[in-house]
Amino acid sequence: MLLPRPVKHWYFHVIICALVLLPKSFASVKHGKYHAHDSRNVPCPFYQTVNITDDTRLANGSVIHDDVVIPPNWIGVYDYVFTNLQTRVPVAPHLRGCICKVRPCVNLCCPMGSQFWSNTSQCEAIDNDFLWPTTINVTQADGTIQESLIAEQFAVVNFRPCLWMYVIRPELDAEDEWHLCENGSLVREFDQAILDIKNYCFVPTTVNNKTDSTYILNPAICVDVASDFYGSKIINAYTMLFSVPFMVLTIVVYLWIPELRNQHGKSLVCYLMGLSVGYSLLSFNTLLMDPNIDIILCKLSAYTTYYAFVAAFFWLHVIGFDLWHNFRGSRGINRFQEKRRYLLYSLYAWGMALVFLILTLCAEEIADIPAYLKPGIGIEYCFLNMLSWSPMIYFFGPIIVIVFTNIIMFIMTAIKIHKVQKEMSKIMAREDSTKNLRNEKDRFCLFLRLFLVMGVTWTWEIMSYFVGSKVSWSKIFYVGDVCNAIQGFIIFMLFVMKKKVKELITNRTLSVRSFRYTNSTTLGDTDYRLRFQEVSMQIRRMIIVQSAFANNNQNYHSHDV
Repeated sequence: MLLPRPVKHWYFHVIICALVLLPKSFASVKHGKYHAHDSRNVPCPFYQTVNITDDTRLANGSVIHDDVVIPPNWIGVYDYVFTNLQTRVPVAPHLRGCICKVRPCVNLCCPMGSQFWSNTSQCEAIDNDFLWPTTINVTQADGTIQESLIAEQFAVVNFRPCLWMYVIRPELDAEDEWHLCENGSLVREFDQAILDIKNYCFVPTTVNNKTDSTYILNPAICVDVASDFYGSKIINAYTMLFSVPFMVLTIVVYLWIPELRNQHGKSLVCYLMGLSVGYSLLSFNTLLMDPNIDIILCKLSAYTTYYAFVAAFFWLHVIGFDLWHNFRGSRGINRFQEKRRYLLYSLYAWGMALVFLILTLCAEEIADIPAYLKPGIGIEYCFLNMLSWSPMIYFFGPIIVIVFTNIIMFIMTAIKIHKVQKEMSKIMAREDSTKNLRNEKDRFCLFLRLFLVMGVTWTWEIMSYFVGSKVSWSKIFYVGDVCNAIQGFIIFMLFVMKKKVKELITNRTLSVRSFRYTNSTTLGDTDYRLRFQEVSMQIRRMIIVQSAFANNNQNYHSHDV
């Protein structure tokens, strides 16, 4: 949730930028022991250096790199590089100079003219028509903001600090304001954090999401995975990945067992398909946060995730409606009617999710509306911008409506079951009616548990969204987030590990084995019988021939006597 922040005046930024110029004992930022594994014989940490192997050497041992003279005492031999702050890779020994000791540095994630691509995990050259920004706004000591040439104002290092990063873009979200001080430190407006070059790097971004013709530099910030907020996100991502295999197993069981392929079973399968796709994509988007991910790929993943989740909720609505409809008194639905109803349900669930997807896409890409009303696809990461109120319109709003209507339908269904039970207790009910009611009641109780799992956990998710992560007691919602992420396992235990379903699985397995054995045995017996019949026919023919021959001999001898 976005919290209101006080308006900062120009002198406030002057104070911040002045503080970062003081010794570290007065203005220090806790960054962790990222470079404790730098070699002891090098003059400075790797992130403050540039490769000077091919640069011009002076007679006194100094080296000139980009018009900056690096003295000998700031030159060392490095036999490693860091791909990020945590990953050290051994390489051939080479010379590096501590350029940041001589001149203030800014960090570019990739050298000018190249970009980091997720599919290769390295910087590669980009198209010639790409106009790399060469200037950047710098907050001066007197509080003024001046546009300066990067190469003239700073020394440039190229280093991707972290595996998990996100881009702050003030042109899309006013909460993402940042200021670059003269010494290369970055002030993040959101929480007034002071970041040095080992906690950010600049990447080129489009001015807006509608055109790719103009690019500007924005900082990619390291995600503090040790913080409670992002730590909970990582835990949720792994928990969702843990749930997905159980969803897939449930889908396989319900498609494999003929008795489970009824209306409710097929609706459950569709619901789990949407949920498993949404969980998988959302987990990968969280775990593979990349500031340089292709915007088209990011948006495609975000829209697919959105469609999968919305479709899953509409299928949950279908399940609740179908249970309520069955207890209205309609009985004896034949196979044709069940197929027709399933087709209508599919058109409703998948179709309504498609309608919401189109509306969300138009609001983000086409409609000329204020930024705070846009879904914010790709701003926080490759999904809706959960730091604004817009998801209430496009995501949480429909969820609240579906959950509320399902509550009403489940209550009405429970009332109907109670009335039917009272009526049947007064009269002699037929055995088939009693059995039918018992089956429907069991099915209702099963899906009621499903709804309670979904309803309660997503209610916690919605409450967590309203409260936000800035409130001190918001940590109590982390438990609800984990329960929400572990739904695949809970559904598997409810719908597959129950006694009746396990018996169906056992019977199905035995019937398949019996069918295979019977086929093989039948084929063997058939061959044996055919051979037996052929031998029998030959024996009968021989007996007939011998009998006829014996009769002829007998007649002949009697005639002679």
